[in-house]
Amino acid sequence: MADRIVDLEASGVGPGGVNSFTAKALKPRFQDKLIELYYNSLLSGPQTHVTNMLGNTLTAIGQIPEHAIAAGIGAARRAVGRGDADRVMFSEIGARSVGMIQGAREGMAAAAKTLRTGEAADAVTKLEQQTQYAISGVKGSVIRTPTRLLSAEDEFFKGIARRMELAGMSVREAAKEGHTGAAAKARAAELLANPTDDMLARSFEYGRYLTFQNALGPVGRHVTAITEAMPALKLILPFVRTPTNILKFAAERSPLAPLMKTWRNDLRAGGAKADMAIARAMVGTGVAASIFQLAQDGKITGGGPADREAKRLLQRTGWQPYSFKIGDKYVSYQRLDPYSTTIGTAADIVDLQRYMTDKQRDESAMLVGTAILHNLGNKTWLSGLSDALEALNDPDRSLQNFTSRMAGSIAVPALVAQAARTADPVLREARAPLDRIRSRVPGLSSGLYPRRDVFGRAITTEGGLGPDIISPIWASTDKPDATVNALLEVGAHVTAPGKKVAGRELTPAEYDQWQVIVGDTIKPELDALVSFPGWKQIPADERKDMIDDTVRKARKTAKATFLSGGNTAANALPPPPPGYTLAP
Repeated sequence: MADRIVDLEASGVGPGGVNSFTAKALKPRFQDKLIELYYNSLLSGPQTHVTNMLGNTLTAIGQIPEHAIAAGIGAARRAVGRGDADRVMFSEIGARSVGMIQGAREGMAAAAKTLRTGEAADAVTKLEQQTQYAISGVKGSVIRTPTRLLSAEDEFFKGIARRMELAGMSVREAAKEGHTGAAAKARAAELLANPTDDMLARSFEYGRYLTFQNALGPVGRHVTAITEAMPALKLILPFVRTPTNILKFAAERSPLAPLMKTWRNDLRAGGAKADMAIARAMVGTGVAASIFQLAQDGKITGGGPADREAKRLLQRTGWQPYSFKIGDKYVSYQRLDPYSTTIGTAADIVDLQRYMTDKQRDESAMLVGTAILHNLGNKTWLSGLSDALEALNDPDRSLQNFTSRMAGSIAVPALVAQAARTADPVLREARAPLDRIRSRVPGLSSGLYPRRDVFGRAITTEGGLGPDIISPIWASTDKPDATVNALLEVGAHVTAPGKKVAGRELTPAEYDQWQVIVGDTIKPELDALVSFPGWKQIPADERKDMIDDTVRKARKTAKATFLSGGNTAANALPPPPPGYTLAP
């Protein structure tokens, strides 16, 4: 727009022509209104806002131990004669802790102002749209309630972050100036009351850093420009800045930190910046190592085994992906970004190698890379892109799911969908776009057939910690099953029954009934088999063959039961020719 104004002035149209162009250029287009509506629909769910506040809280608290480790690194450098005045001070830890409390008060005032006026103190927010306030009038003000709440939440945490950084910098600057004791405290108080322009600028940047709103690099800016030029892409990648910064934040706190240019730049800068860079990498790597051990002990889960059928078996026992195992409960950590990225990747390395087939194990040389991609593919803010890529790669299996998901997210606001999940905890079959929309509407979702596990049982969710409507932390109860354990131990599977019986495609109602009959037939047979005395003394290969043979026979029995059970499918079949009878 700036280039266009310069061109207009050079062409001699005069101030009137420039003003006319500017007024037209700033007028919201129809697509701007649609984008604003879509953003607010996505952000309307209470769970989204609780997730945002939880993530910001964890990030702010995590700064205290990081600065403590950085102070230790600086002290060690100083002890060996390689330290300089620019280092993190141990006295900063207390100052930053007090700054959190003071910043909370300032943040509350800023959040209240944003709620009242709709204007944030910091122009940088999580929203990524060319035109804000595209929808006019009262209706626009009501529609923008979710984004106003999001901005207010971030203003609160930016207030905390800015005051923390100012408090820490004041102590550090006083030490650099050579003050000690009471003189250092007085000088720090003076700087905190009257910070320099540089300190203020750094505190604002720190506030953006801790709320994942700092400026992107060249690649991120190009991706943002593409989504702005092609607004339809916002359906699959609505946000770029925040997810990118979350990933950078997690990478800085992992063994991958040296691969990041920003981390290397901080290291080269020396002083406090280098100490903080090393401290972040140490904290993240240490956490990842602990998580890896806990995952091996079964205390933390990742996304599950690479084998899809093994994962379906595990879910039968109440197992839940990306969760802490506390007693007999699985408690999800999936929405606790940015730390869930580090935890999930470490847990995925363990989970992916469990229950692998020999072929999958041969192809798992890049297990760490696979774990990272597996973890990112399960992120809420990247699920749209992940589904789109999967649909392009395998349209026969994934295209319908992708289009249905898009239809549901466009047609039904997140607030309504979360209310539907709270009212109806049963997971529903919703492959077609219209069914996906119904599954996200309270009262309509119950009319869809339930999703069923490997043994035909309807899959239900148990809710979350706290009120379900606002809780992003889901929980599930562990239900040990000796049969499932026996199948997983030898790599045996129970696949979903086919949708054809006797050469005829089943209706949705018939298929639902068919799954129940197959499950009710197979499960008792397998229970009896694996409870046989001396079962575990049989070689694993033989046990697998016995399980496979039992499943095949049980499926034949289930088919006979289904065809002769007086149900819709049986009545729809023609009678056998004269002289022939159906086998029992």
